[in-house]
Amino acid sequence: MKNKDSLLHLKAVFQQVRAVLPEWRKLALLGGICFLGLYLLSGIYVVQPNEQGVVRRFGRVVNDGIMPGIHYHLPWPFERINRPKTLQVKVMSIGFRMVDKVKGLSPRPEETQMLTGDENIINVQLIVQYRVEDPRAFLFAVESPHWLVRKAAEACLTKIIGSMGVDQVLTTDKLIIQERLKEEAQAILDRYGCGLRIYGTYFQDINPTEEVAFAFRDVASAREDRNRLINEAHGYRNEKLPQVRGQAEQMIREAEGYKTERVNRARGEADRFLSLLQEYRKSREVTETRLYIETMEKILPKIRKYILDKEQNKGVVDLKMIIPGQE
Repeated sequence: MKNKDSLLHLKAVFQQVRAVLPEWRKLALLGGICFLGLYLLSGIYVVQPNEQGVVRRFGRVVNDGIMPGIHYHLPWPFERINRPKTLQVKVMSIGFRMVDKVKGLSPRPEETQMLTGDENIINVQLIVQYRVEDPRAFLFAVESPHWLVRKAAEACLTKIIGSMGVDQVLTTDKLIIQERLKEEAQAILDRYGCGLRIYGTYFQDINPTEEVAFAFRDVASAREDRNRLINEAHGYRNEKLPQVRGQAEQMIREAEGYKTERVNRARGEADRFLSLLQEYRKSREVTETRLYIETMEKILPKIRKYILDKEQNKGVVDLKMIIPGQE
């Protein structure tokens, strides 16, 4: 009796399951469709304005020129997308670490100290600015491209400073060192084909070590004094030379004017003499009388004149009256 009841119960349960089964199939189908839709939608991705997309299919690059915008790729595990920032300028520090500088920590001596060509030790801190130029090479050509930038810059900087004197490094050739470092470090990156482009190398700090800093300060002060005196001498020269040139030019102009005046006067006197000569030849007595009168008109106003009456003095003349101070 009990077995019969159990069979009836199992039969009833089986009938209930058969009645509900079509509903579960529908729900499973709907869930599968939703899952498939979400899976397909996972292939939608966005490339930002400062990025460039690289699509890989089973690890192989199939497109490395995806421009900014909304795009689609086959969902994982078929395709993957990498989006390196190609327009972002990255910074690499040489001689110190950016994190330590933010925390206020001093760099270690072995990081900053370098040896110059004349065997002087100096502290150098440098910034290298670069960005991704070839996304494909940047992602897959080398294992650590950012670390390669640091090592290439350190090697080139050590080589350049080691070939120059300390005075050149600290004073006159800073810009030359920066330009050489940029070119030589870029040559190393190009040989590795890492897809990076260096846009600038800039000294953050470059100075002698503390033990000899005072001596370098004295040298720099003496050099500044020398340059100041040279500049003052140049300024005095530049001030005086125009004045002297102006005075010389004025004297030359005055001499030329005096020469012209004297030449013209001499020619006038010569012409006047020749005209007098012609008149003299025409009438000698008249010309002689006229010349005599003209000469006396010029002479007499400039002298003291004494008139003596011989009849009144009866032929005796007292010459004391014409001696100065005896009147």
